[in-house]
Amino acid sequence: MAARSDVEPRKLLDSGAAQHKILADAVLGSRRQPGAVRVLEAGCGNRWVLTPHSGDVHITGVDTDADALRIRREVQGDLDDEIHGDLRTVALPAESFDVVYCSYVLEHVAGAQAVLDRFVAALRPGGRLIVRVPDGNSVYGFLTKHSPHRVHVLYKRYVERYPNAGKPGYAPYPTVYDEVVTLRGLRAWAAHNGLAVLHEDGTNLYLKHFGRLRPVVSAVLVAIAACSRGRLSASHNNICMVFQKPGDGAENASVETNGPGSQSSE
Repeated sequence: MAARSDVEPRKLLDSGAAQHKILADAVLGSRRQPGAVRVLEAGCGNRWVLTPHSGDVHITGVDTDADALRIRREVQGDLDDEIHGDLRTVALPAESFDVVYCSYVLEHVAGAQAVLDRFVAALRPGGRLIVRVPDGNSVYGFLTKHSPHRVHVLYKRYVERYPNAGKPGYAPYPTVYDEVVTLRGLRAWAAHNGLAVLHEDGTNLYLKHFGRLRPVVSAVLVAIAACSRGRLSASHNNICMVFQKPGDGAENASVETNGPGSQSSE
């Protein structure tokens, strides 16, 4: 079944917990042999949000932010291996990981498509790539791309109520939004590389932060989307996609269209 338009995700989720459950299942479901699932957490930041760390998951974390790695090591203590380096240049062993997990990182990277290609090379045949990004073709993404970084810090600190926002080791980081960091861009990139799309969703959970102003904010976003003549979407801000690399039986993978907490957009 086709989505309504090329800027609308196949599914809308109304719960972050529902998305985390789907992604945790995608990580554990990638296992093809006994032992821990080998995960490369690309841009690992200061915490892992999907599942409690256990012997079932072996996490290698990569990040350019030494402070974030320090917080992750000293507070969370859940990385099995850590690498301080740039995803564009750091050495990643070929075909070594069952899963590459990259959450809200690529919007900050100039050359994001080359980084995605490096992720695929690091996956074993049949391995899975999980990407979560703010959609550059959403109204939220458009406004973020074209507003100063200090605005993002203030928004995180005073609207989303993260008191450490902007401090060393904590988001937000400056944004770039390469063309691939969109729903359209990721779909095209996956098709070009022969990757199956196992899951695709969008969320607009940011609206919960506006309380009684939520209807007003929502109406403004819808108006901006209408003015864009179909180029931007107000239905979601973030997108999440799970891709599978060819090989190891992955050729028969299909797009998931249903799941808990979902509202179909098809």
